[in-house]
Amino acid sequence: MKKNWTKIALALGPAIMIASVAWEYARTSSDYNYLVQPWALRGYDTVHGWIIVVAGVLLLIGGLFTSMERSMQPKYSALIVGYIVIGTTGFAAYFAKDTVTINLSTVTNVILSLLLAASLALALRSLLGGSNKWFKRALLTFIPLFLAFFFLFGATIAGNPVSLPTWALVFLVFLALGALSITIKPMDMGANRMMIIASVVAGFVVLLSAGAIRQTLINIQVTTDQGNGVVGIAAQYKDTQAAGGWWLAGFGTTVMFVGAVGLWAKRRDIVAAIARAKRQRAAAETSAKEIADAAEAYAREHEGASAS
Repeated sequence: MKKNWTKIALALGPAIMIASVAWEYARTSSDYNYLVQPWALRGYDTVHGWIIVVAGVLLLIGGLFTSMERSMQPKYSALIVGYIVIGTTGFAAYFAKDTVTINLSTVTNVILSLLLAASLALALRSLLGGSNKWFKRALLTFIPLFLAFFFLFGATIAGNPVSLPTWALVFLVFLALGALSITIKPMDMGANRMMIIASVVAGFVVLLSAGAIRQTLINIQVTTDQGNGVVGIAAQYKDTQAAGGWWLAGFGTTVMFVGAVGLWAKRRDIVAAIARAKRQRAAAETSAKEIADAAEAYAREHEGASAS
């Protein structure tokens, strides 16, 4: 069990997130003596709970796939990264139906150009068989791509608000992150890098949902019949707090993150050890060949001296 704790954490974290749907997500302060109904909101009573459940299911599937030793093969690693990109996009398309308006300032242009140029530069270097070590070896490809994206965006959409569906923005961001994950050397670790990113994003989803969950409880109180013809007795926002279920979901994402980082670190050491062993073996084979060649040359010289 101690040996496989990272894989256990990859499954346990999403399971905790899923189980949190049965717990209270928000609760009204006891100062109201619970005259306000409802005074608590469980995960299955609100869409926010089901958002966390679906996120937990997607993470659980991705974690199980990543736990497999086969996921360290570049082909399967790329498939897992693709699953996370598609799953995250589908998640956003179903739950986030609003549009996002982006005003491309200079800072935003730099960040976007950096992300796109980095992912494409590393991907191109990978396809060409070159080294994939971050920008250091891909610099000659990265610089022209960055300048091209920067001036392209500056000449076309800079200063003009651009509206995109949320899922489209999520797809573009995760596509770029996925490209970076599978092209940074060693490529065997692409799935592990993407699971770390997914766990961090899930943590932010839970963290930022607290205010919406509290507001949902207040909105239900406002529209609930309190009896005797009275409708609309609601607690104040400051007296409605996130409850145990929300904290439990956040704890689940933390466990998932720890497991993902732990598995990445363990496999990184394994990959480094294998690479080091290959280099040592190649050096030993080269030395053995040099020794054999030197021995043959000495034998020939010795035979020539004896003949003379």
